[in-house]
Amino acid sequence: MLQSVKDAINSFGIYSPFMHRELRSFSWGNKETCRQIFREIFTFVDQTIAEFEFIPEYEEIINWMTDTKGKGLLLMGSCGRGKSIIINGLVPILMKMKDRTVHPIHAQNFYFAPLFSTGNWACPSCLEYLLRTGCPIIDELGVEGLKNDYGEKTEGFNLIINNAEVTCKPVFVSTNLNDAQIINRYGERTLDRLGHLCRIVTFSGPSLRK
Repeated sequence: MLQSVKDAINSFGIYSPFMHRELRSFSWGNKETCRQIFREIFTFVDQTIAEFEFIPEYEEIINWMTDTKGKGLLLMGSCGRGKSIIINGLVPILMKMKDRTVHPIHAQNFYFAPLFSTGNWACPSCLEYLLRTGCPIIDELGVEGLKNDYGEKTEGFNLIINNAEVTCKPVFVSTNLNDAQIINRYGERTLDRLGHLCRIVTFSGPSLRK
């Protein structure tokens, strides 16, 4: 007897051989509201700023804030333009406004134990946390070493991206690497997946640090 699609799916029960993929979008309001939220969080996080300077790249972040379309952010390019402030400050506060607690991880700490509580999770390393969290946030991608399992070395970041791709997790990354450098280190497939999981914002121009 031919089953309906719904009956066929339900027949697998808990032993389903496939993963249900679903994008979950967020919004923090219209552009003007998001612009105000962006400025408020940015200046709160970085109180070394004497005078806030709005640069064109920030407009792309604000557009993302109005409708994430289920994507995270990949911030690439010049140093000193606010990428780490956005990744380490803006994103966690925005997600907290949606009742989601997330912890940004600096890439060089991938293989160290988390300095925060992971609740009931057994996470011996920040890499394990990034694999399990629903919202991986990574600052300064490219400075981490390789994962060493009994002499076999692998890229921990590739594990994170592969895992995120399966369930369509939004991923948040800042890096000084360009496209070619990402491909050279992590492979073309990883860059392609980043394009699917993230809104890519390229930062260019001189450092804003005084």
